[in-house]
Amino acid sequence: MKKIITTPISKIATHIPGFDDITNGGLPQGRTTLISGSAGSAKTVFAVQFLAEGIRQANEAGVFVTFEESPHDIRQNMASFSWYIQDWERDGKWAFVDASPQLGEETIITGSFDLGALVARIEYAVQKTKAKRVAIDSLAAIFNQLANNGTIRHELFRIATALKKMGVTAVLTSERTQEYGEIARYGVEEFVAD
Repeated sequence: MKKIITTPISKIATHIPGFDDITNGGLPQGRTTLISGSAGSAKTVFAVQFLAEGIRQANEAGVFVTFEESPHDIRQNMASFSWYIQDWERDGKWAFVDASPQLGEETIITGSFDLGALVARIEYAVQKTKAKRVAIDSLAAIFNQLANNGTIRHELFRIATALKKMGVTAVLTSERTQEYGEIARYGVEEFVAD
């Protein structure tokens, strides 16, 4: 009988107190992990802490992609945790990719819509900061701009594949409509992430 040799997945410590204990060492390194929860369940805080602790504990730069809150609001909200993001930005350890709605901006979609430009912006920020971690918050905001679940799934695979090629460990946040039931709102998010 042929012996099958398997190697365990390498993990990256999040350095979030208690989290690495329950995940047996952290998140799968070089992969994308979905963090899903109902409104108000601290998904954004988790995503920020994943980057903050990477900077503070492991000297690993991070990129935060925001689709909902502005970078200004995130900086301000997270200062209450003593996470002074503007200092990390100044030191080249944190970069925002701001895809949040802009005041007075009207969204008009004609023809097909894809996230190629967003992937290019993320890649630029990763290269500029030499980031090892990426947080994308929140997927629900981009789904409103895509036509159907097939398109959503294709674009999510595109992002996950690009992140893997960049060699980063990523966290995607997504909203659940209720505490129990479907993992995520659109039913496709869990198929492109761990």
